[in-house]
Amino acid sequence: MTVSLEDARRIIAAGEKYAVHLGQPVNIAVVDHAGILVAHVRMDNARLETADISVDKACAARAWAPPAHLVSHTGGEGHAGGEAHAGGEAHAGGEAPATGDGRVGRERPSPAEPVVTGLPGALPLWRNGVIVGAVGVSGGPAPLDQAIARAAAAAF
Repeated sequence: MTVSLEDARRIIAAGEKYAVHLGQPVNIAVVDHAGILVAHVRMDNARLETADISVDKACAARAWAPPAHLVSHTGGEGHAGGEAHAGGEAHAGGEAPATGDGRVGRERPSPAEPVVTGLPGALPLWRNGVIVGAVGVSGGPAPLDQAIARAAAAAF
């Protein structure tokens, strides 16, 4: 699964619409499941130097997901590697344990809790509990980049 060009265009259009509403020209980038650019737009009057930053934010958001052993069954944060967690098991060296359905890897936190990447304007795109891409927004103040990224991601 990945983000199609049609998906990316819809995501960007929603982000652009909200950016116009806010009066903030920005760059919006969408990457696929592998972190490869699918589509990018630099709105009129968006700062040139933020074009690459929007792509970097999207790539960072794609790469980020909490390791399964750091996410409890209720969606809250668990303990870091090497410490015991809900099942009493310890995972050393950051090794990713099996998810609840037996897969090894990463699982999505509770939908009720927002995913935070640490980069305002950078959000992963999820489909069926798996990260399939990401959106990155840059060009405005951090709170506006984040709000525009949320509006864009909501179109997915």
